[in-house]
Amino acid sequence: MSDKIKVALVGVGNSACTLTQGISYYGEDDSRDGLWHKVVGGYRAKNIELVGAFDIDSKKIGLDLSDAIFSKPNVAEKYLDLKPLNVKVKKGILHDELPYHVKKSLDVDAGEPDDIVDVLKSSRAEVLVNLILSGLDRTSKAYAEIAIESKCCFINATPSPIAFDRAFVEKFKEANLVVAGDDLMSQFGGTAFHKGALDFMDSRGIKITRSYQLDVGGGIETLNTLDEDIKFMKREMKTRAISMELPYKFETVTGTTDYVDYMKNKRTSYYWIQGDGFLGSPIMVDIYLRTSDGPNAGNILLDVIRAVKVAKDKGDFGAPFEICGYGFKNTLKPVKLNDAYQNFALKYINSQNV
Repeated sequence: MSDKIKVALVGVGNSACTLTQGISYYGEDDSRDGLWHKVVGGYRAKNIELVGAFDIDSKKIGLDLSDAIFSKPNVAEKYLDLKPLNVKVKKGILHDELPYHVKKSLDVDAGEPDDIVDVLKSSRAEVLVNLILSGLDRTSKAYAEIAIESKCCFINATPSPIAFDRAFVEKFKEANLVVAGDDLMSQFGGTAFHKGALDFMDSRGIKITRSYQLDVGGGIETLNTLDEDIKFMKREMKTRAISMELPYKFETVTGTTDYVDYMKNKRTSYYWIQGDGFLGSPIMVDIYLRTSDGPNAGNILLDVIRAVKVAKDKGDFGAPFEICGYGFKNTLKPVKLNDAYQNFALKYINSQNV
């Protein structure tokens, strides 16, 4: 097995900021607190090497990745001082119209697809991680095509249908590549917590009748959801992910409700769950959860990157069910949260041989 997993990032935003810091921090010492899985399929954090980065904001283009991740409009926390990574941010592509309120925050300077292919090939990137804003479907699909042309596996953290698209999955399979997605599910974020709470109540014999989840946050990704089309798209996708957690139908709604700039990369999620207990006695749960978006994505991204590399090494091409179910909300096969973790752990964590 190759010692390094060469990774390129698309979208140098808040998630890229914390992921980059995490790779450096745990690459130096993976016994430090906060790392969920030290080893995935034989690979550690130190085996991940960032070799490329792309963005459409001129304020980041040309900077070393170690500096670009702290450039505005990024608001993720700075946890450590990074040494130069010798990875210059290159121009990304944009095939969609940005929402007006997002466009005001960026100085857009997009490049050509051929340039990105050249960079990926020359850097010998093996995995391309798509971290661009939600709702840019044509751009995400173009990056997926670029990944195939560049012989890169593809991780789609956005809600755009890539791994959910059987035709796309077949393209990756024919190219002997792995695709994982869609719509990253954070380690302890809104969707994972909501699913876990419902599963626990159901396992204790409570019949769930209704639930809802409301989110308020800062950062450009939350700002992006002020666009009504994007808001309802994410609401529909998250609601579908929650609905599959129980073996019966119940009323549920989930989605981002508003943007508060001074919250920066932080998010507050509010949950209300109603169920029936013994003799139909009502049980109601009100919960607040406060988290930070970037760090919440870090462990999942580290795990998925390593698992994708393992799948590629083993010849498990296409969209491996165990990876997609573990790390993403929108999957071809519905799976409960705990089952998804057990499937992933059995294949990639409990057995550490590639």
